[in-house]
Amino acid sequence: MESKTLVMEEPGELTQRTVELPEVGPGELRVKITLSGICGTDVHMYEGGMDLDFPVVPGHEMAGTIEELGEDVTADSKGDPVSEGDTVAIVPGIVCGECWFCQNVPSRPTTCRNRDVYGFMNAEYRQRAHGGFGQYMIVDERASFYRMPDDLDPELGALVEPLAVATRAFERAYPPGQPDAREGFGIGKSVAVQGAGPIGLLTMSAARAAGAGQIIALDAIDERLSVAEQFGATETVNVTGPDDTDELVEAVQGLTSGNVGPDVVVEAAGQPIAFQQGIELVRDGGTLVEAGHYAYSGETEINPTRVVQKDIDIRGSLAYPPNQFETGIALLELLADEMPFGELFNHRVGFDDAEEAYEKQASGEAYRATIHPWGV
Repeated sequence: MESKTLVMEEPGELTQRTVELPEVGPGELRVKITLSGICGTDVHMYEGGMDLDFPVVPGHEMAGTIEELGEDVTADSKGDPVSEGDTVAIVPGIVCGECWFCQNVPSRPTTCRNRDVYGFMNAEYRQRAHGGFGQYMIVDERASFYRMPDDLDPELGALVEPLAVATRAFERAYPPGQPDAREGFGIGKSVAVQGAGPIGLLTMSAARAAGAGQIIALDAIDERLSVAEQFGATETVNVTGPDDTDELVEAVQGLTSGNVGPDVVVEAAGQPIAFQQGIELVRDGGTLVEAGHYAYSGETEINPTRVVQKDIDIRGSLAYPPNQFETGIALLELLADEMPFGELFNHRVGFDDAEEAYEKQASGEAYRATIHPWGV
């Protein structure tokens, strides 16, 4: 059986290949891919910003339908029964289970020293059909996958991965779990999100669902700030309005109770200056979560004295554990009738127009450009 696959031969060069699919082995499944998103990390890859073993099969935000189940596969990673024809979302990260980090820090699988990630692996690795930019994908026995609810649009399965990123970043603000003492996040607290791209918007939706009393969206594009209001933002600030960081901080503080600043700030813009500003935006004793810099995008100057003086908590958030997909799916179910998740897919293409999709994603014209292996 053959599968047409989009391959990045090297940064900036995409070709189409035909791959002979192996038989589905024990513990594996063959998935017919419906769509896969292009995220900021894919753009970094395309522009040469990632050290990978090219050629690579891209695509890590994918959803599809099960066409064949391997021996002994009867349930998804949550334990829910699965059968052929079910829509599934596939967790791209796979840990080795053997290194020091897997043995000693299992709650943080991204620390694994031998981690495989669908969408970032060499085109000849293992089954050779292991990225979302292919008509089919062989999900091997090491991987996690989750069945999508029947009452949800199957295409929303491609949002589960970015939702896992967003919800995990937001949930990093929960520890140490004393919201009554204004430590970490709690119901009614103030949250500011820097960046109204897909991850930022999905973070806002998580804050809304969790009971935030105030959600402040910051971005440089008015159109995105308008969309942010549909995803839970109660106030918006265009960062190009104030003349400098001091004025920006003053504007955001003025929106909060006591004019002290948000309890929680999540940096999802992926711009170095945003992290520098985030330190000042969050109130003294508050929590700053850095999620926007998965790949290198430059540097900024930080005054460590300010971190001490403000007595803030700074937490990094790299991807998620596999069961964060359960959180993403639950959020989709909870808010599907309230928030326009599907409208984030505002640039859909087949293989022939993939380069254009990357350009639209890089320019910000697309919230989430999507590749549809079977055409649109």
